[in-house]
Amino acid sequence: MPAIAIREKRLAVKDDGRYVYQAYGHKLTTCFFMKTNTLLLFFALACFPLAVKAQDKSASLEEILSKPEFWKLSQDAFMDRYGRLGFRWTSDTKDSARVSGGGEKLSVKDATVGETIITFADGVPKQVQVSIFNRGDDAYLREIQFNGELQKWNRILSSISGAKPEKKARDNKSAVKTKGVVWNNDNFAYLLEYSSKKERGAAFRGEFIRLRMAPIVKKSFMEEQLSGPVKRMKKSDLPNNVVREDGDVYIKGIPMVDQGQKGYCVVAATARMFGYYKLQVDQHEIAQIANSSASGGTSTSGMIDALKSIAGRFKMRIKTHDAMDYQDMVDLSEDYNRIAKRADAKRVPAGGNVNNWYNFDYFDPEILRATRLKSRSGIKKFEAEIKRSIDAGIPLLWTVTVGIYKEPVRISQSRGGHMRMIIGYNTAKKEVIFSDTWGAGHEKKHWGIEEAYCSTKGLYSIQPTM
Repeated sequence: MPAIAIREKRLAVKDDGRYVYQAYGHKLTTCFFMKTNTLLLFFALACFPLAVKAQDKSASLEEILSKPEFWKLSQDAFMDRYGRLGFRWTSDTKDSARVSGGGEKLSVKDATVGETIITFADGVPKQVQVSIFNRGDDAYLREIQFNGELQKWNRILSSISGAKPEKKARDNKSAVKTKGVVWNNDNFAYLLEYSSKKERGAAFRGEFIRLRMAPIVKKSFMEEQLSGPVKRMKKSDLPNNVVREDGDVYIKGIPMVDQGQKGYCVVAATARMFGYYKLQVDQHEIAQIANSSASGGTSTSGMIDALKSIAGRFKMRIKTHDAMDYQDMVDLSEDYNRIAKRADAKRVPAGGNVNNWYNFDYFDPEILRATRLKSRSGIKKFEAEIKRSIDAGIPLLWTVTVGIYKEPVRISQSRGGHMRMIIGYNTAKKEVIFSDTWGAGHEKKHWGIEEAYCSTKGLYSIQPTM
């Protein structure tokens, strides 16, 4: 099913099978969800990233993948040298740099690659991750094409490393079952990892092919990065991550994951959660679990059900703190119309003959405020749940409709559903502190508690069990 356009007066065009909008000079990818008879899917979880600066046509990554000097570069020296390839910091802390790639400019020995992320630790590069293929960004690959890519990269990495490939050892840090090959030389370790599905009676579906690389230190890359026991964060450690300054109470140490030009707000936010708990799970693995696509996005309810299937493996649990169901939406629409009638304002469709989830596209901000704050019990519960979780060092996954109220930082979408993270609060200023999956500038933002509550559809968390 194609994405459904937001109801607004903008030009909708179709590009590579996706419906997109042209606004503010950026191409915006949409992802929306419909209600079914058996499962309520949140409508309009739209995630619109900003455009990335065009890259140099000669954007080869071979130097990064083969030169020992690269791993000694400071963060500023890295950006001075490789910023021309399109790398941008994902956050102000400069702990990772990302280039979207887009499958059109970046290359390794004439092989085109996509999103590339350089992770830093102690001020120098720690790991390189290159997306060779992923279902969210790239076109469908037939089985023979998928296998052809693997063979091509086997030759490339054997050439670059000068080493013989070895079958990847089993590890327990991946959210999905993957296969892979490892190359180790005197300086570096390379891991080519891939995942696909071919169930009985179903067509082949490639999920992702990725390359991870790191310098060899005391232990091998596989031992240091990808194998051995999972070193997750314990529940008792989490309050140590809570910072209190100038009235702000917030959680530090949440890594940024930039969703790129995909409708991946749900999977990117979830990947950030796992990263906070020191679990190496990327957004493409989570997309596979939740059956996401770039244009179709991910339903929140579908994501929660999918994550429960792997939570036990990592000794984690998924908790729903609050979630608006369809009957709640019907009741809200009816209450809204009663207040709108008294104010002689336009009412929204309501009742059993229409899809009430659409009404979030039409709610007047002040009438919605009056409706949701008619009883203060809801917002008090919302505020108490935030304080309880943040004080315990547990961030919240937060589903909202953006565009109803003015945002504290300009975003490149008008109105639609979205998942973000609540990472703190300020009681004196009556604000929530939140974060988006849109890279640098969106790590820590403040919003009024009333605006936040009135826009809310649900609160969820991923928590350690120990």
